[in-house]
Amino acid sequence: RDEFMRAVGFENLFLGGEKSGFFVGHTEAITTGSLAGYNAAMTALGGRMLKLPESLATGDLLSFAQQALNEEDGLRRRFTFAGGEYFRRMEVKGLYSISPKEIRKRVRDSGLENIYNKAFM
Repeated sequence: RDEFMRAVGFENLFLGGEKSGFFVGHTEAITTGSLAGYNAAMTALGGRMLKLPESLATGDLLSFAQQALNEEDGLRRRFTFAGGEYFRRMEVKGLYSISPKEIRKRVRDSGLENIYNKAFM
């Protein structure tokens, strides 16, 4: 899959959660599934797909996992917000937070506040 959650080689097949390759956990399933659904709808309607910025944890996770595909052990690795390799990366990059206020500000600053609540047409 690419960073739009679109299956490689397909224009209209989108993947989320563990079906997208690397992600383990319910938060990962919710965030990647929401992005996949949004981009599937935009594709069906002829709209512009969304790529999450690396300033947001999910955008960084998708970019990081995409890079892992180019590494020898890439297909064997698993990434989660709950611990392990990606969790350590979030901490180092300052992306880990449990503060709704801080997270909301980060989303607002990226221009994506309420992005999934907007009408397509």
